[in-house]
This record gives sequence, structure tokens and C-alpha cells, in this order.
Amino acid sequence: MKNRIFLFLQGPASPFFRLVADRLEAEGARVLRINFCLGDMIFWRPKKGSFFRGRKSEWPDYLRDFTRHHAVTDMVMLGDGRDYHAVAADVGQALGIKVHIVEHGYLRPDWLTVEPDGMSAHSRFPQEPTVIRALADGVPPVARGSLFQSSFLTYALYDLAYHIPNVLLGPLLHRHYRTHGAVHPAIEYSGWIWKGVLAGKRRKQAEQAITASTKLADGSNARFFLFPLQLPGDYQIIRHSPGGDLLAIVEAVIASFARHAPAGTRLLFKVHPIDNGLSRWPQRINDAASRLGVGPRVFIADGGDTDGLIKQSEGVVTVNSTVGLTALGFGRPVIALGSAIYDVEGLTSQAALADFWSRPPLPDQDLFDAFMRALSATTQVRGGFIGRDALKAGAANVAARLLEAEERLPESLRKPRNKGIFRYSRELFPDRGR
Repeated sequence: MKNRIFLFLQGPASPFFRLVADRLEAEGARVLRINFCLGDMIFWRPKKGSFFRGRKSEWPDYLRDFTRHHAVTDMVMLGDGRDYHAVAADVGQALGIKVHIVEHGYLRPDWLTVEPDGMSAHSRFPQEPTVIRALADGVPPVARGSLFQSSFLTYALYDLAYHIPNVLLGPLLHRHYRTHGAVHPAIEYSGWIWKGVLAGKRRKQAEQAITASTKLADGSNARFFLFPLQLPGDYQIIRHSPGGDLLAIVEAVIASFARHAPAGTRLLFKVHPIDNGLSRWPQRINDAASRLGVGPRVFIADGGDTDGLIKQSEGVVTVNSTVGLTALGFGRPVIALGSAIYDVEGLTSQAALADFWSRPPLPDQDLFDAFMRALSATTQVRGGFIGRDALKAGAANVAARLLEAEERLPESLRKPRNKGIFRYSRELFPDRGR
């Protein structure tokens, strides 16, 4: 292990990456770190690291020089969507450095993702059923259920500890750094406060929307499709979806529903559980539905039981949310409009969205079982970013995976870096020319 030199970039707002680094050093590996802001330093202490204070345009050359000077063999980062990380993944591949992407698990709850190169369109995980079945051969069934307790309060306190120093002292100490978030932290926190004030009202409105979309006047079940919304600033949307604009995709889906969905069917949008409310989804979705003539058939709920709604639905429309995997597990039809690791022939619809409304195909459950076993064996480990037990287990499992001599997904499965071309771009946005 003395020949392995790991360079850590940004991680989650928790001590997770530091604990992984401790494990690697205990096994004899050398660990380096590049911090970009004070928040990075807080969760890395008492370990020391370098500090990049330059402009984004200077980052590629800085990173190349740094990795060559220190003979870096491996890079570890949280996701490959942040601007610094997207560049780092490209630089690492070009220099022959092993790039390890760590993120929340594709499987939920209490799983973490550890995979080479990148996620979604950049993932090495195969999308050919025969290759998936081969990877699954001999792998035991995937363990289900949660292992660790989670606390939203802990998550919030960690987030504050990360962002407050950046807001107060950042302009003095790292003036060129810009947060990876979609909005300034102060604006995001104001959204959460206001959302908390309106919690009771939101809960009541969600119950009304779910009842209206899932029940007919006589109390019998209505036919409806479910669209679980992701976060607009999620890099799975920005980098791995047509146009990178969730609002535009939502409006295009409503337009398709208005033109092609059978009479009497309904469309229910469900707000992401940690959406801060700043996107004003109810107003935007209702305005779009009214403008397109389907106002009485389109609904939005900021709350409710996602699993229960999936089971009742005719099918699930998503960009690339992990809710798609949940729906496949329940045997419900799914169409993925962006790059999704589970967008595999035999699992998700490969036809046009216009056809999905009338003929949503059921997934092959044997293939889904193979997919889950192959995914768990190649890219997933147990653990979490928050909570003592989750941190301890996750750090141990991630470090063990990083130290493996043989990659579980070989380079022969590497895909070209996504060039922004998506299967549903033309159908969703016919006027954009692609």
C-alpha cells in the first residue's frame, strides 16, 4: 500500500472523508488533500492539506502539476458533477490516475456508491442485460432495510458548520471560490425556515392533492402516473438530463401528457423531500398545466407516502431519480428521460414518452433481481455520511473498496464522457434541433 497515494477533493459536509483517510493511512497508504474553502478544512481537521485559492480557469493546470509532483495514484471525490470534480475526473483519466467517485447509494437506504470514473452516463456499470446477468452470477440477494439511524438535525448542523465560515470569511480567504449549490446558503436557509412555518398547510394540501389525483368521485381508484421531482440544482439534472433544466423537462412532460395520455388518466408530481421550497413548484406546475389545457388532470403534492403512490400508479416518469429503482422493485413501469444507471432494455421503457402513457411496459423481474445483485457487488457498500454508526461502517467499507487491487468494473466497460446527447432530447424539445 505504500505505493498508493490518494488525493482527496471535496467530500460531504461531515467528517466522512477524514475517517476514510484515517483507514487508508492505517493500511499504509499515503493521503493528500486539496481544500477549496474553509468548510472543507473544518471537516478535514486535524489533518493538514493544500489549499487551492485560484480561479476556476487555473484549476486544470494546478491539478495536473499537483498530481505529477506528488505522484498521485488515486483521486477520491464526492460525485463528479461539481465543476472542480468534473475537471478532476477528466484530468485523472487522461493521466492514468484511478478516479473514485463516492456518493449516496443508488440503493436506499444506508448504502453508499463507490465507482470508477463517474456516475450515471459516466458510470462503467453495463447496460447490456447479458453483461449484467454475468456480473450477478453467484452474488447473493441484496440485503434490504435500514441499518442506521438518521437525523435531519445532525445533517442541518453539519451543513451550517460547513457554510457559515464560508459566508463570513470566504471573501477574505478564498475570494474566487463559489459554492457548488444552486443558490447562496443564506437564501437556501430562508427557504427552509419558511417551509417549516408552512409545514401544517403543506401537509394538508398534499393530502388533498393525493386524494384528488388517486381517487374518483365515487371513491374508486383513479388511473394516474407519478413524477417524483428531483432537486433543480442536482447535478444528476444539470449534467445528466436533456437541457439540464428540470422546469423545462416538467413542462415538456406536461405537454406530452396533454397530447398523448388517455382520457381520464392523471399526472401527479411529488416534491422532493428535501426541496427547500424556493422552486415554487405548485405555482409553476399549475400554471403550465392550465396553459396546456390539462389543469384538472395534473396535481402536485409536497408530501405523502412515495412507496404507496408508486404501487398505486400506472407508471413512474422520472429523469434519473433513484425512485425509479424503487418503482422497478415494486414491478411498476418506469421511463427515465435522462441518463440513469437502471435505464436498461427489459427494465425501463425504451419507447417514446408519447407511447408510455398508453402502453407502459412492466419490468422483467428476473433481470431486475440480477441488476440489483450486480449493482450491489460492484458499486455499493453499506454506510452513510451522517450518524456515528453509519460513518464508522461507511468509512471502513469505502476504504476497503478503495484499497482493492482489482477493479470490480474493469476499464473495458468505460464509456465515453457524456456529450450532452440524450435519447429523449428531440421528443421533449423538438424546437432545439437535437
